[in-house]
Amino acid sequence: MTDEISSIDCRGKIVPEVGAAILAAYNTAKSGEQFDVTVDAFGSGLRMWMLEAGARYNILESQDEAIQLRFTRGLTLAQGTVPGLHDLHIGSNGKVWTCERAEHLACFDGASGELINKAAVASHASHIGIDLDEKMVFVADVEANELIAVDSESLEVLHRWAAPGKPQIPLVTDDGIICMTGGGSGTLLIVRPTSSGYQDQVLKIGSTPHDPVASKDGKYLFAPCAGDGEIVKVRLDDGDITGRFKVGDGPGHLAFSPDGTRLYSANSFDGTLNCLSPEGDNLGQVQSGSGAHYPIVTPDGRHVLVANFLSDTVTVFDAISLELVATLETDPYPHGLDISADGKWIVATGFSSDHVRVIDGETFTETARVKVGAGSSHSAFMPDNQAAWTACSVSDHLAKIDLAAGANAYTARLN
Repeated sequence: MTDEISSIDCRGKIVPEVGAAILAAYNTAKSGEQFDVTVDAFGSGLRMWMLEAGARYNILESQDEAIQLRFTRGLTLAQGTVPGLHDLHIGSNGKVWTCERAEHLACFDGASGELINKAAVASHASHIGIDLDEKMVFVADVEANELIAVDSESLEVLHRWAAPGKPQIPLVTDDGIICMTGGGSGTLLIVRPTSSGYQDQVLKIGSTPHDPVASKDGKYLFAPCAGDGEIVKVRLDDGDITGRFKVGDGPGHLAFSPDGTRLYSANSFDGTLNCLSPEGDNLGQVQSGSGAHYPIVTPDGRHVLVANFLSDTVTVFDAISLELVATLETDPYPHGLDISADGKWIVATGFSSDHVRVIDGETFTETARVKVGAGSSHSAFMPDNQAAWTACSVSDHLAKIDLAAGANAYTARLN
């Protein structure tokens, strides 16, 4: 006798209501338990939401009038629904700035793990960015629909700008221009510093935009629009859209080669990796893995790596030929993939687990599987590249990893 699978009917609901209902059911279920959901449509916004949440599903039936999905609960709660520490940045002085998926922004001493300062600055923070001089930290607030500028020392809020569409990831150029997409509204916010303060602009760019990158000269922004299967090129000084470049289905994150001549797009819905020129020339496409989502390029520009969220792998490709070099197993849901500035170390997180994987950046072989705590999300490296800090959202702490030893050195907590 098999256990009966529960079901929920989300027909007639708008996307935010559908997403909230699915994740509520997901978080209530036990690890490994399944449940079915019926929806009117399964568009790019909802698909990207479930991918980012780590809520895995199969499409059981797809008809004109309804789609039936079967979800399987993972080890941890859905990413984005727990209030723990999530994103982080390490400065040149070894300070670690990190934000909760809640109110607080905090600063730790990266050497000792000592809490230096914390402040409630947001309603529901998502990710952070920092300017070149490390004077200001920028926080995305997905609940208040705001971009927040915070003094990096005092953590005093300096500015707030309206940012529609549940903004996620701030980008700060070397010239101090701050950009952030709103996936729910299809918009891009550009905030430009001026002699008298700031000038902000919101423009429509496409369906379900996500994590943008800037060109090497800082004059253009490239934003992946998952719902359109294209990269949108925007001139930053006036917000003019100068190009739309087709890639695979569901582009989510981008990465430039160090010399700025090649742009890589990981496309989550069809599992491909695209390479294109800044002018939009298609230089190649290759299959990466299910849920291909986050690419990084090695500092020497020779290889590009992709975290495949749904196949629990990292694939390594030759950056020019796109020939597959290696496929590495990760822990479930490798939400973060980061490489040290010297290219020696790579850390792949496993949000739906208690571990991260440490990878040799020269041989692309795993050197350690380190227990850090539940919900590992993003990592960043200390200035000497000997250690990395990882934010563990479910356990709600930072974990410091001794990279050579392949061991968890210690943890740091907000409270």
